Amino acid sequence: MKLLLAASAAACLMAGSAAAQDYAYTWTPAGTLTPTPAAPTLLMFAGAGDLYEVQSSQLVLETTQNPEIRRFAQMMVEHHTKTTQDAAAAAMRAGLTRPTPMLDAPKTAMLNALRMYEGVERDRLYLTQQMMAHKEALGLMKTYAETGETPELKAAAQATVAIVQSHLTTVERLSR
Repeated sequence: MKLLLAASAAACLMAGSAAAQDYAYTWTPAGTLTPTPAAPTLLMFAGAGDLYEVQSSQLVLETTQNPEIRRFAQMMVEHHTKTTQDAAAAAMRAGLTRPTPMLDAPKTAMLNALRMYEGVERDRLYLTQQMMAHKEALGLMKTYAETGETPELKAAAQATVAIVQSHLTTVERLSR
């Protein structure tokens, strides 16, 4: 079981690395991206991340019996629906058209892996994926908040940093 979870996590990481290379971004040791993504790319990445968070959490809610994971997953649906709305509002204020959120290949692979399991196995894989997804989201939002080009999106990214950091702290606690 542990081997299967590790293989699944590794596949997701490799898919994520491939996707990042497609966009010519690299992760710094500080957990930020270089170069800073352009506003449309930020919106695309953030939309994919939020959509994954909502869909993966809805999926785990179908089978989890763990009340803490249930509360966390419900919070993910609520918070990531709100961060999607906040990004859309910031894009509108900046005069940008926000792309319709779509899952990228790594997020699709992660959802497909979750669908293969139920119960405790799904819970474990969900927490592993949440850890990876929130670290990625935190790096993306920190990067844009610090060095982004569009003030409205920088402010939205800064507000999202605290939310994502809180989620990461929670998922780290749940994973112990």
